[in-house]
Amino acid sequence: MLSSRVSRLTISQTLAIVEKVRELQKQGVTIYDMSVGEPDHPSPPEVKAAGIQAINENFTRYTAAAGIVELRQAIVEKLKRDNGLEYTAKQIVVGNGAKHILASSLLALVDPGDEVIVPEPSWLSYPELVWLAGGEVVFAPTKVEDGFHLRADVLERLLTPRTKVVMLNSPCNPTGTVMTRAEMDAIADVLKRHRAYVLSDEIYEYLRFDGREHVSAAQYPWLQDRTIVVNGVSKSYAMTGWRIGYCAAPQDVADAICKIQSQMTSSACSISQKAALAGLKGGLAYPQMMVDDFRRRRDICYEELGNVPGMHLDRPEGAFYAFPHIPSMLTGSVDGKPLKDSTGFTHYLLDKYHVAVVPGSAFRAPDCIRLSFATSDEIVREACKRIAAAVAEIN
Repeated sequence: MLSSRVSRLTISQTLAIVEKVRELQKQGVTIYDMSVGEPDHPSPPEVKAAGIQAINENFTRYTAAAGIVELRQAIVEKLKRDNGLEYTAKQIVVGNGAKHILASSLLALVDPGDEVIVPEPSWLSYPELVWLAGGEVVFAPTKVEDGFHLRADVLERLLTPRTKVVMLNSPCNPTGTVMTRAEMDAIADVLKRHRAYVLSDEIYEYLRFDGREHVSAAQYPWLQDRTIVVNGVSKSYAMTGWRIGYCAAPQDVADAICKIQSQMTSSACSISQKAALAGLKGGLAYPQMMVDDFRRRRDICYEELGNVPGMHLDRPEGAFYAFPHIPSMLTGSVDGKPLKDSTGFTHYLLDKYHVAVVPGSAFRAPDCIRLSFATSDEIVREACKRIAAAVAEIN
């Protein structure tokens, strides 16, 4: 018999969308794909060159479990420069992507029965990773009318002596929200009165629009000694396949994460570590170029869908996702067939209009859909026009 922890897990709904997209593409169908959560940009030239150089110089062996010292020191310098945070290289652990670091962090912190608060809607892997660690998920709901921003009073009502971890994600996948300093001040004030760790997923840190500020929980003096900052190079440097994420953590937590990693993966890929080092040393010019592209595509998406009847869409504040709220559409039908839910709506879009999006049910928001505008201007514009046409056909 399989373990009980496996029985609780589900297969990612995005995988089903990807599989169907590939089947249609094999049949010669042109798909306007807004489902994939990764930049369409290539990795920066210096990143690719560093990877090639690492191979040519035979830098292909195990590294220290926490990562090469040069990369950890570059992360220390990045955190000081961009976030005003002071860490030592010993407090940095480099892993196989931010998801791997999140999983190791939860394994290091959570015992069976411990509660982990997760804002809702949430990235689909958060609850699954908590369950894998043996914890219990407590969802903190956010509201459409609040732009899906987490409210401090909601968080405070959910905190109990059993709360071990509070997970934060800003900029947010799937909603595209960015927490303001005032909102983070209020949340930090609540956490001041409760003893819980903060697991702060900041993987979309650089991808913010309209001058919005990035605020990390670790910037609050009373939280830094219990905050694990998780970040990486996947989203901001177009390095998803290189699989490099990292955390900055209190020393005892960093040691625990490193211990877990040493037994599970030994270390992150040596070649990818050298490539990530080149990316971080390259500064913010490449991420800013990507932000300029994403802002333009964000605006195309909003212009095409912002006034569609029955669809509520706030202008995304960060990341590269739009998260339209579509409850009135889900009670309708097309050609006499009821849509029923966001999954039915996404299948309708894909089958008839050849547009791929992700159902909001994957993120515990069944009345929404997630659109990734991390693709070309042309695809974003055509996909959104088709979505508007599809909506007009619903009875």
